[in-house]
Amino acid sequence: MLLTSCGDKVTGEPGTAEPTANSTSSIPGSTSSPVPGGGPVACVDWVRFETPQDEYDNAGVVLIGKSVSRAGETSIYGSKATTHLVEVEQVLKGDPGEGNLRITSMPPTCTVGGTYPDGDPLDTDQRVIIFATKQGGDWFTITPAQGVLPFPEGSELPFH
Repeated sequence: MLLTSCGDKVTGEPGTAEPTANSTSSIPGSTSSPVPGGGPVACVDWVRFETPQDEYDNAGVVLIGKSVSRAGETSIYGSKATTHLVEVEQVLKGDPGEGNLRITSMPPTCTVGGTYPDGDPLDTDQRVIIFATKQGGDWFTITPAQGVLPFPEGSELPFH
């Protein structure tokens, strides 16, 4: 579902980082970036789904709900990510368990302008459709750009 490539954490440009003699890669297929603050940097090239049906087909869980609060932070692919407590209105696919669900907004990697340069898609009090996948024991939106769709009352599902 994703590919990794080398990038410079400062500029986010692919291929601008040069590996050093003592750098190591923690993710297969990626190289390290000698940036201040150091450590390997993986720039993830996310799959682009052509339709909401493709998102639905590839998600482990699909639900209608809304974020009720922030529930902490975590790290994935070397990037900081915000976790939200989501009030689940209806589960459309999968089995996330009962009650409210902790879901982390998958962050874009190697970006300029902070963790979510276009805004955290779960940082809304609006009703949304969430496409999620499990990483380790935690739920994450399926991609940074396509894990959340607005879904106002009276809307029709964009998939079947």
